[in-house]
Amino acid sequence: MSQYKISVVVSTYNTGDYLNEFLDSIKSQSIGFENIEVIFVDDNSTDDYTIDLLKDFNESYDNVKVEFLDVNSGFPGKGRNIGLNLACSDYVIFADHDDTYTENAFEVMCDKIGENDMLISNFNQVFPDKTIPFKSIYKDSGEIEVLDIDEDRNLLRVPAAIWTRLFRKDFLIDNGILFLEGMLAEDVYVSAYSCLKANGIIYLNDFYSYNYKIRDSENDKSTIHVRNRKYIEAILNGYYKIDEILIELNKTAYGETIFKSHLTSWLYTIVLSKLDDGDKRVLFIKSHDIFEKYYSPDPFFKKRYEKLVDLILNNKFDDAVIESKRLEKIQENMNNRSLISRIKNKLVR
Repeated sequence: MSQYKISVVVSTYNTGDYLNEFLDSIKSQSIGFENIEVIFVDDNSTDDYTIDLLKDFNESYDNVKVEFLDVNSGFPGKGRNIGLNLACSDYVIFADHDDTYTENAFEVMCDKIGENDMLISNFNQVFPDKTIPFKSIYKDSGEIEVLDIDEDRNLLRVPAAIWTRLFRKDFLIDNGILFLEGMLAEDVYVSAYSCLKANGIIYLNDFYSYNYKIRDSENDKSTIHVRNRKYIEAILNGYYKIDEILIELNKTAYGETIFKSHLTSWLYTIVLSKLDDGDKRVLFIKSHDIFEKYYSPDPFFKKRYEKLVDLILNNKFDDAVIESKRLEKIQENMNNRSLISRIKNKLVR
């Protein structure tokens, strides 16, 4: 039996500025820092400060391990898989390097998981000027507990926030559930795959375990807000891997639920991306099959993207590029109005 109650796996890359705050949130856990194993897997950082800080962590704490990769993989999946294999405790969670956990996160999660293979909690969205608790599709409901996903398929629509999900390590290993490597949507892949295979899922909709920083400024972007072709295409590649596992498991009937928010969000990313027309066209062509197979309207976007989807489904890719530009102007106007409103509100105060 492991001396630790939980292993926390963190994939890092040039993130020294955030690591102290992250580790401080782990050290202050009510469950006791001595009961937590922290595994940092560094993706060949080029920043000396990050490397020196990780080395210091490794030397200063018996319960902190650091693994340095010799070659940069470019995405978090490889580091998370290595960390999973290194984990010693019965339960494992995967954190991002630039966020923090609430003080009683691990105590509550470890107490609540019981015989379930997976526990999901909720999170706070931390903006530069405010913090907003995330509201899921379950709104103000408390705990949701099922023996398998067929009891409540809406659990597949809970955000694939991997850092809010506590797993039994043996469940992941025995089912071969690993993160995708060399691409994105690796969190969606593991979240969906584990929901489909789990014997017992509990969702603590009313418990906020994690502080998720929204970094989307010009000089400080988290991976999800990097909008170049490499990252947008890496997300799409991940979607096709999810399709492959759904086919393998004979679970394609779940695909529409899994992708309900993701496909329109992917289009939203392209609209905000400033990609040139050629790159957009290539991405729209490549996305056709996944949209044809799994797309359903996402109420969050209020039908704004229906025309763009129709053009993609009907192979009108040049027109889809034009429509994306129209949507970009609409979004810019919305953002400008929101900025003006925030400025006015500050002046009123």
